[in-house]
Amino acid sequence: MLAKTESLTRGLSDLPLVELPHPVGSVSLDILRSLAESNIDSIVRVLTAGNVRSDYPLNEADGPTECMATVEAPSDPGLMFQYFINRGWSDGLPMLPPTQAAIDAMIAGTGLNKDDILGVIPPVNGIATVERVAANAVMAGCLPDYFPLVLAAVQGVLQPRFNLDGVQTTTGNVAPLVIVNGPCRNTLRINYSSNVLGQGWRANSTIGRALRLVLSNIGGAAPGLYDKATLGQPAKYTFCIAENEEENPWEPLHVERGLSRETDVVSIFGCTGVNSAVDMASQTAKGLLKTFALTMIGGLTSGVTSTETMLIICPEHAAIFFTGGYSKAAIRNELFVAARLPHEKISDENLELLAKRRPFWFQHNESKIGVVDRPEDIWIVVAGGKGAKSAYIPGRTGTHLQTTAVANNSAVISCNCS
Repeated sequence: MLAKTESLTRGLSDLPLVELPHPVGSVSLDILRSLAESNIDSIVRVLTAGNVRSDYPLNEADGPTECMATVEAPSDPGLMFQYFINRGWSDGLPMLPPTQAAIDAMIAGTGLNKDDILGVIPPVNGIATVERVAANAVMAGCLPDYFPLVLAAVQGVLQPRFNLDGVQTTTGNVAPLVIVNGPCRNTLRINYSSNVLGQGWRANSTIGRALRLVLSNIGGAAPGLYDKATLGQPAKYTFCIAENEEENPWEPLHVERGLSRETDVVSIFGCTGVNSAVDMASQTAKGLLKTFALTMIGGLTSGVTSTETMLIICPEHAAIFFTGGYSKAAIRNELFVAARLPHEKISDENLELLAKRRPFWFQHNESKIGVVDRPEDIWIVVAGGKGAKSAYIPGRTGTHLQTTAVANNSAVISCNCS
């Protein structure tokens, strides 16, 4: 539901922030307690200093500080691009100018008012109005027809179980993957076949990029400022695919999530990277399961684990599974058992960390640890073209896939956030 008030910012319209040194995830509890105590004076100071707008970083050099206001930019494309860079609005790639006419055209078909509020974007809790989101969609190169999907994507990341605070500020390499289902995949020409994770499609590129610009320009997640990713990943520019429903032998993701096949839907998955699951030899489901399990356990040795994970299964592999009598549930159940790593393969320090983060695997003297704690935490999507190459995508601790129905000509965006 779209809100009409700015009181969404954690209950405060002007929530002040205190920045603490990062990272904190790898420090001891004593150091963390000392860090908090050493900032008591700063916390008191911002709480007693009166109202401080927190829509954007306070230092213009560190990020965008403008609310929606008219500014004059150079007309020369090269100078205009540099102007956007200097303002902190760009992801480093050229973008289109967000003129008022272009913003109005982006909003026109939605039935929404420009001042309608979708929510607040952490970490600086910027107010995500329809107009601000539209401005970022224009800059990303979206067509107006794409805008309902961008709105649905924003609504998805704003759901509490997505844990956008953690995604935005982690030192991990986390990016939101946008997955599109429904008839709009074909009407909007959103790629779900060959090179589905790659370049070459305006819809995929600009829808994912629009979400990233919203997270940066409204949420203030500028690299090195509030975005603390140690390395980052290319998916932080844009990451959007559609599901290949035509070659999916099972029910597609959005039907599995409780929506009708005819509904246009956006799902959001917080992921840490793409791992290839290449198997051009196996012609049985059992053989493919061994390959997938080996691919999935590769990241466990680092001690950084996922609450949920995702398999993007190519049509050729999906057909082998289906011919072998495997449902999605059967694949999940077998991988839940097979994708486990013996404790002796993990460092003592990481075992200690995993015992805190994954207590399920240490309660009954287990000698192995699984990729996830439940079979249903393995999501399965069918996508891609010809070739026997699938992918495994780990998620992030505390981040859950969210599914949002795309609203057309309506001021209400419905969510299925189970």
